[in-house]
Amino acid sequence: MSPAVQIALAVTLVVVVLLLLLVLRRDRPRDLVGPDRPAGDGQAEVLRLARAGRTVEAVRVLRRQTGLPLLDAKRAVDALVAGGSWSPGGPVPGRGLDDAVRAEAARLLHRGRKIQAIKVVREHTHMSLADAKRYVEGL
Repeated sequence: MSPAVQIALAVTLVVVVLLLLLVLRRDRPRDLVGPDRPAGDGQAEVLRLARAGRTVEAVRVLRRQTGLPLLDAKRAVDALVAGGSWSPGGPVPGRGLDDAVRAEAARLLHRGRKIQAIKVVREHTHMSLADAKRYVEGL
């Protein structure tokens, strides 16, 4: 292979690597700061959309305002439409967890099956993965 071809291949390789790095960097989250909590009228906007039959938009607005996971935002919108209220505070990890589930999670944890213990806790609560993990690690 001639030196000119080798140089052309090396330059091409460098360009491809730089392009890959740019693409990978663009996909990274820019910041780790959580979204702001809604202002006093945030719940009113969500309720207005939900009552107008625009549930998907209401869930989207609530998620943007609060950073809630999709399922939690959907449940909050459903509660608002049903005439209830909703506050941005999340559930307290471990509250509402019955003794049988707690015992099963502890048993799995002590047998070295931490992931299964977390799954059991999540199946019986509405905890996020992070909350369930913290709960299980605290057993």
